[in-house]
Amino acid sequence: MEQKTRADLKTEIKQLFKGRWKDAILLCIIVSLLSIYSIMSNYSDQIRGTSPTSSWHSASRLGTVTGQQVTLVLATLAGVLLVQIVIALVIQLFRIGTSYAMLDWVRNPERQIHPVSDSTVGFTKKYGWSLVGLTICRVVLIFLWTLLLIVPGIIKAYAYSQTYFVYKDMLAQALADGQPRPRFRDAVTRSRQLMVGHKWQFFVLQLSFLGWAILSALTAGIGQLWLTPYTYGVMANYYDNLQLKA
Repeated sequence: MEQKTRADLKTEIKQLFKGRWKDAILLCIIVSLLSIYSIMSNYSDQIRGTSPTSSWHSASRLGTVTGQQVTLVLATLAGVLLVQIVIALVIQLFRIGTSYAMLDWVRNPERQIHPVSDSTVGFTKKYGWSLVGLTICRVVLIFLWTLLLIVPGIIKAYAYSQTYFVYKDMLAQALADGQPRPRFRDAVTRSRQLMVGHKWQFFVLQLSFLGWAILSALTAGIGQLWLTPYTYGVMANYYDNLQLKA
């Protein structure tokens, strides 16, 4: 099967959403709102220029840092880090669940969209903890490669970019065959195999959304309501075409 061009992938998604943009927007509404919140938070942080360690810096300049202040700052940082990790995992589950629903829609254009249940599928018993473990596994692997040099880390990030989609298909096959759940490393390995010779192609595909992302930022993130489903649809379509071609 011939690999589709970027134009083909995007045209198919536009055709898929034709007359159903409302469904597309509602399916991705949580992820879109999270993106808008992130953009607005960045603006706010830049304006205020505050951080959890501001008191530390102030005390340091005055030469009055005490042991109690050090303990307070370290405890604050640890708490902030823990909260950020939990929030990041929750957001990731929303993103994965939404991408899974989008892949199902790409494969079945007549599929009915149920925004709440579709976007929260990552929290279900079927996927929940497995996706948390898979996310941690993927992040650790990329981090370890990044310790060598930045470039190997980036290359591996692209090699492992299809891991979540791969896991969805491997899990569906395993459950259908009555087999144990697939191992995380098997999904990572399969993604790496699929992306051989396709990393640059995938990078350029992502880059093609840069102009729309900038325009969305200029609208205070409102454009994300349309850009998010469009991006998720194209990425799902890319994987579906990639795995059919393999």
